[in-house]
Amino acid sequence: MAIDRETTARRRRPLTSEELGRLRERIDPEAVSVSARALVGGLDTATYVVRLEHEDASQDVVVRIYREYEHDAVEAVRREFAVLTAVSSAGVLAPRPILADPNGDITGEPLIVMSFIPGAPLPPGPSGDLWTQQMADGLVGVHATPLGRLPAEFRRGEAPSERVARMIARPPEVPDEFWERVVAVLLRATASVTANAPTLIHGDYWFGNTIWQDGRLTGIIDWDGARIADPALDVAIARNDIVVFSGPRMADVFLERYERARGHLRSLVFWDLVACLGPIKWLPHWVEGYQELGVDLPLREARARLESWVENALARLDRVA
Repeated sequence: MAIDRETTARRRRPLTSEELGRLRERIDPEAVSVSARALVGGLDTATYVVRLEHEDASQDVVVRIYREYEHDAVEAVRREFAVLTAVSSAGVLAPRPILADPNGDITGEPLIVMSFIPGAPLPPGPSGDLWTQQMADGLVGVHATPLGRLPAEFRRGEAPSERVARMIARPPEVPDEFWERVVAVLLRATASVTANAPTLIHGDYWFGNTIWQDGRLTGIIDWDGARIADPALDVAIARNDIVVFSGPRMADVFLERYERARGHLRSLVFWDLVACLGPIKWLPHWVEGYQELGVDLPLREARARLESWVENALARLDRVA
């Protein structure tokens, strides 16, 4: 599936002077001027850096607009504001929430305003143990967030069988052997999954949702998928992404560093296979998105790594069974 570039361009359209003026009034009415630039990378929302100028200083904030969003945008804004409030106050590397406009009063579309974290995503390199350590530390911090800081009604994750059923309900448009093999195994394995103690999870922890500056992890962004769920899912998503870029060694180092801090994860191989379903279905789409972030990753190479990882996970599950 290719990126719908027309939809992406429409989402990232320049903000009008009227929209900018209303943003200034709500964020910082004392600013003498306001400007905005669209950010690349995100495909399901429109994200801008908005600069508010004063006579002798300026302030940058991030405005995320849920434009043509495929899900419940009002709920997404409220949920992200709640999770950013929790994790930023707990010391996690998350933006600080500034303003939520779930009803679209400012631009006609639901949006959230948050603090700007300078830097850029950093992909894993050929000798990335320091990168891997920081990625593991970042996820450890997310999972250590006190659940008492979250609203009582904060979204909960699905049971393993429910998640598998939801994912396989929308198979790839083109039949895929690996999809069929993984699905068949997961349907048999759901009954024997041993749960880990639930934590806050990010839900989409990969390098594109991290911010780095001078080789140091300084921020974690895009909290749409946050929920209280099994932390092994987050670890599996991160490992899957690392495998696609760098192969299994760095993914195993990531796991070792994470478990050193938080302890052994149960049923991880099940979650590794669950996490494989996304890239099996969407890898061509993702590779185009990676290119927006300046990463030249050939699809054939990414697919070969993914297939090898799937075979390894299937073999590991057989040994566990």
